[in-house]
Amino acid sequence: MLELNQLAHFRSFGFLRLTGLFAQDIADITRESEHIWESDDTPRKNQEIRLDLFIERCPPLHRLVTDDRVYPVVEQLVGPDFIWVGSEGNISGRNRVNWHADRKYYRDGEGHWIDYAQIKLMLYLDPLTCETGCLRVIPGSHRMPLHSDLGDQEIDAGSEPFGLDGPDLPCAALETTPGDLIIFNHCLWHAAYGGGHDRRYVALKFAARPTRDDQLVSLERYTSRVFDPDEAFLDHPDGRIRQMVEALPGYRSGSLCA
Repeated sequence: MLELNQLAHFRSFGFLRLTGLFAQDIADITRESEHIWESDDTPRKNQEIRLDLFIERCPPLHRLVTDDRVYPVVEQLVGPDFIWVGSEGNISGRNRVNWHADRKYYRDGEGHWIDYAQIKLMLYLDPLTCETGCLRVIPGSHRMPLHSDLGDQEIDAGSEPFGLDGPDLPCAALETTPGDLIIFNHCLWHAAYGGGHDRRYVALKFAARPTRDDQLVSLERYTSRVFDPDEAFLDHPDGRIRQMVEALPGYRSGSLCA
């Protein structure tokens, strides 16, 4: 469970780093993750291998979803009766992952989605520093107006936001040791610079249960297959996991009342 000061930090700045939370488990998590990557023949694209439905492929990793260090924390951050948005396992050899938000709500007509709670939990499997590609975040960029101000400076491979090279933008660099857990709001601007070796992470994604039809549009626009959960979760023996996904196929209609 998070302390009140941690909750306040997350709401204000959009992220948390919980050091050593999975230190006793990270060797097992790494081993199971390596088995998944090794058994998949997905080719690299832009120096990355990104596998969706990552946790779902491996029953020993399912326990992460309902772990006492995860489930109650997600409840605190997005509310009870939350939904599963998916998982991914990423191996990246990129030296520059430029500034971006996973949910880009600065475009015309999307600003009202900024308060729809969606979060990402990340376990990096390798030690990372500023020089070796740790996650960098811009505190508070999950909220307006900073979220949209940065959108005006959206970064691609050749741009310099505010006249600065990407690594020079004011930010918090979240250096990590395997076993640390990073949680961030899906609207938070983030990046990674440096490294060059393969950086590996496992991510779990959750959202508040939608209460408006337009939130379904938000989910579908930014999350592939969100309404097509894996059979392993639909038929899972743990009722908490089933509850996270059982309504999702019914949302394909785009209406909560369909």
